[in-house]
Amino acid sequence: QVRRDFVANISHELRTPLTAIRGYVEAILEGPLEPTHTNQFLEVIERHTTRMERLVTDLLQLARLDARQEPLNLTDCSIKSTLSNVTTELSPVFNKKQQQVNAFVPDDLSSITADAEKLHTILRNLLENAIRHSPENSAIEINVTSEGDHTLLRVSDRGEGIPETDIERIFERFYQVDRARSKRFGGTGLGLAIVKHMVALHGGKIWAEDRTGGGTVFTASFPSNPSPDILTTP
Repeated sequence: QVRRDFVANISHELRTPLTAIRGYVEAILEGPLEPTHTNQFLEVIERHTTRMERLVTDLLQLARLDARQEPLNLTDCSIKSTLSNVTTELSPVFNKKQQQVNAFVPDDLSSITADAEKLHTILRNLLENAIRHSPENSAIEINVTSEGDHTLLRVSDRGEGIPETDIERIFERFYQVDRARSKRFGGTGLGLAIVKHMVALHGGKIWAEDRTGGGTVFTASFPSNPSPDILTTP
């Protein structure tokens, strides 16, 4: 059943942009069109093509994670530097929605033992999710704390929150609480599934909960001293 649902979801997610692309290409070929209309059509084609490219990339990465073929190269990673790189990449989207990111990273927790590339992907996916579900002119908060022998990375948004019936399922691939909003902002429905796999690969775990005052908090917990058995390719 899971396989059938997966194939059905992929078919749906690819059919929609392909249908749009075909329609706009046919309109251009039938021409002639005003230059402004041609540019508009090409922009739509580019947007749908980018979405399909992102979808295929995410699918391939999930397949490697499922097959335990993703290498884990643990190093001493700077959380502040990784956050800076991610926020710089996403700044056009933040600026468009007039959102800001407030990061609170204590000096004694400024680094973490992790795979640098995967830590970047984890933070990027969590921030992209926060952007999609946060209103304009709002703030997204990132807090780094410690609890026992784990380092906790929390990403909090001020969106509408997640219904209790959905909160246990949001890490499932293709599961989207608000499918229309996710598509509008380029979501594939795979980002949180990738995050869950990557955090687990580090020996950690991730969960979501309602934020006091509205919104959602995602917490990723990483072991401060990873077990030696995850220091090699899984």
